Amino acid sequence: MTSVLLWCLLIGTGLLYGAAVRHTAGVTITVAAGLVAAATVVAAIHGWSLPAVAGAALLSGGVAAVVWAFGRARRRARTRQDALAAHRAARSEARDATADAVRLRMAAELHDTAAHRLTGIAVAAASALHLADPALRESALRHAEEAARLSRAELAGAEATVSDLVAIDTLVADWSEPVCYRRTATSTSPEVAAAAYRVVREGLTNAARYASGAQIEIAVLGESGHLTIEVSDSGGEQKHGDLGTGHGLAGLATTVATCGGTLEAGPNSSGWTVRADFPAPAGMIPFRGTWWRGRRAWDAALVGLAIALSIGAGLLPGDTPAPRKFLVLGLLFLLHALPLWWRVRRPAWSLAAMLSIYPVAMAGWTPTPAGDLFLWGWWVELAQLYAFGAYHPRRKGVLAILAVGLVGGLALALGPGIVGDRTAVWAVLGAAVTILSAPAWAAGVLVARVRARRRAAEVTERDLLAGQLADVARGERERVVAGLRRTAVRHADAVVAAAEKGDLGAVLTAARAGLDTFRRLLGELRQPVGADGPPPTLAGLEVLAARRRAGVCHVGDPDGLAPELEVGVFRTVEEMAGERITVSYLPGGVVVEGSAGRHSKRRLRTLADAYGGALTAEAGGDVRVWLPT
Repeated sequence: MTSVLLWCLLIGTGLLYGAAVRHTAGVTITVAAGLVAAATVVAAIHGWSLPAVAGAALLSGGVAAVVWAFGRARRRARTRQDALAAHRAARSEARDATADAVRLRMAAELHDTAAHRLTGIAVAAASALHLADPALRESALRHAEEAARLSRAELAGAEATVSDLVAIDTLVADWSEPVCYRRTATSTSPEVAAAAYRVVREGLTNAARYASGAQIEIAVLGESGHLTIEVSDSGGEQKHGDLGTGHGLAGLATTVATCGGTLEAGPNSSGWTVRADFPAPAGMIPFRGTWWRGRRAWDAALVGLAIALSIGAGLLPGDTPAPRKFLVLGLLFLLHALPLWWRVRRPAWSLAAMLSIYPVAMAGWTPTPAGDLFLWGWWVELAQLYAFGAYHPRRKGVLAILAVGLVGGLALALGPGIVGDRTAVWAVLGAAVTILSAPAWAAGVLVARVRARRRAAEVTERDLLAGQLADVARGERERVVAGLRRTAVRHADAVVAAAEKGDLGAVLTAARAGLDTFRRLLGELRQPVGADGPPPTLAGLEVLAARRRAGVCHVGDPDGLAPELEVGVFRTVEEMAGERITVSYLPGGVVVEGSAGRHSKRRLRTLADAYGGALTAEAGGDVRVWLPT
């Protein structure tokens, strides 16, 4: 009968390992449950007693737990190896993606700065040409000259970055038309302030293009960290609609979403309203993944195996102790096995709990001698010593080895077959146990060293690539700026020259020519220089989001993110839909939040499971994907 159970376990574990490597945790659980059920049924069919059947179930459960942990570890390792290979293969494409990202950012900056300045010049010049008021013409010429000079500086990258809401006050004050302006918000983050500035600037520019002569109202309202920007016009004549590029509001929505906000634009009772809402920062919400999907599954598997090899094996047919005595043994076995769950987090406490069962046996309260218990469960202490070596300082590991040798030697020395000077025997056996236990700790130390070297090599490799990409970004920005100086800046100079001569007609012509050049430059900047599909990196993620006109809000610092996690984040965002996606970088991993359809959810669940993470579906089709480090 035992051979039949053994064959059942061998076949079942093979199937379980294959399922754990190739399928999600949910599928693997089904296979594991089938293995335990098959072993239990086989034992029951062969007429085993109820305790023996329970022992077969426990034994098969412990074996299944270890095979589960092995398979899940292999699945995670293979996924990360494949992701790392994909990241390395995409390094040449990452340079192109970095250049594309710079070009897309420059396109947004060029749209905001040049469009705003040149549109204001064209509108003011056209309005003044239709009137004979000398004061208005003089004001239009002065405004054209000042705006053109500012545009030239901005296009050359000389303007300071907007970092607070005060810049909006200056923007509104410099506008050529009267504006009803109200601001109650006093402060916000630099990123949100820059986005709010862009919302106001785009609203003013569009009002000048499509609602000439309209009354404009701007509100910048803040309450408890929540910021609302609203730009409304009362409607007017569309005299300059041909000055637009068609990308302003779409790009603005992406910018707002990148800061975690939402943008709405549409008609009001008589004109048009643009409204942006930036909620108060909620901070990073911790994500608690399911332990049985990730690395903690190893700890649980070891607990299960320890129970299976002690309680489960003790219940199998054979010389089973009396129920009362076995109950005492069972409690001791549980006390010996359960601390494995804390072997990494609380190693000293865990080892102390394991060793505490032997004094009970030494006192004669168990039917099995303490030495026999130690030899049967010694591997549990060895697993704890390995954890000391792999995760903790060496000093603690040395003390742990000595503790195991001291207690184990004493348990063996007090055995019924030992005669003579037990103190001397204790010293000899303790030294032997110490020597034989040391390799487990040394193996942990060796694994920790290999892991540290691999991490150091990855950090060096990552820093080298980051430096190369920074050089690419800097070079691309300098190239684009140089091109702007040769083209769009030339038209700004033409506006300045015409304004200095007092020729409003030439000012209008130069401003329109500048806008035409500006449209062409935007088209060129939005054309990718790299491959059609961006590489699976953070730079590629920026390009992917820009092409989809989606905003990716990064919460936390992505610096130091492992390459394989970069790939995981990219592939997760690639499966998501919607205008706003949030990526939060937490100490233990990354959380990606967004919308996903039914089929995308299935693929995202598989992806998260392969990394040892999880997917949580929320109302409205939103999902949260957890990718642990």
